[in-house]
Amino acid sequence: MSEIDHGARARLDYIEKQLEALFPGRYVPFAVAGADGMPPGVVELVRAGKTIAAIQEYRSATGAGLAEAKLAVESIR
Repeated sequence: MSEIDHGARARLDYIEKQLEALFPGRYVPFAVAGADGMPPGVVELVRAGKTIAAIQEYRSATGAGLAEAKLAVESIR
């Protein structure tokens, strides 16, 4: 992930915290909304910028091949 991507992710995280404070219990974070059916551990790893670990976790959780796991993980970035 580039510096710009990290900056954008940090800003999105900040905005999501603000929205959660404004709408407690009703706000659905972007990563959760865009990651239906994705194992939670994978989403956490992607949000932490650990793409390779996320691919490994996805493969472990689903039994998917490398190419399929890579596409799945990249779809939630």
